[in-house]
Amino acid sequence: MIRNYTFDEAYKRFEPHDHRCAYCRQAEMENINDCYFLPLIVEDDKTNIVVYKSVEYSKILIGIPRCQSCKEIHYDAKNKAISISMVSAILLLGLLLYNFVNLNTFVFMLGLFTVLFGGIYGSAKLAERYVANKGIYTVQYGAETNEVVRDLVIAGWTFNTSIA
Repeated sequence: MIRNYTFDEAYKRFEPHDHRCAYCRQAEMENINDCYFLPLIVEDDKTNIVVYKSVEYSKILIGIPRCQSCKEIHYDAKNKAISISMVSAILLLGLLLYNFVNLNTFVFMLGLFTVLFGGIYGSAKLAERYVANKGIYTVQYGAETNEVVRDLVIAGWTFNTSIA
C-alpha cells in the first residue's frame, strides 16, 4: 500500500493522512471532499498481434490535500477563464462571420481554427494565471509536487493513457 494514505473502498481512492494543503502550504484541509483526486494510470497488459492490438490499464485516484480556500480559488479561476474565453471566442467568430464576404476561404478557415484553438488553450493559460496571481500552485503542479505522486511516476505510473 501507499504510506500515509488509506484506501477508501466505497469511492475507490486513496485518501491522505496529512492534512496540510499542497497548494498554499499553510492551511489545513478540513474536509476530505476538498482534496483534489489525481488519476494515475499504469499499463497492465499489452497484446500486439499482426492485426490486433490491445492495451489494458489500471487507474488509481490519489488524494492531494487542499484547503477550502485553495479549492475555491481553483474553481473560480477555472470558471472565470472559461467565461472570458467563451465571450472572446463568440465575439471573434462574430467578427469573422461579419467579414466572411471580404475574406477568402483559406483565411476564413485559418481564422476559425485560430479562434477555436485560442479559446481552448487560452482558457487553460488564463486559469493558470489567475491561480498564480493568488500565490498558490495550480491544480496540476501542486499534485505533481506531492512526494507519493512523484514516487508513483518514477515507478511507471502516468497522468494519461498515451503510453504506447
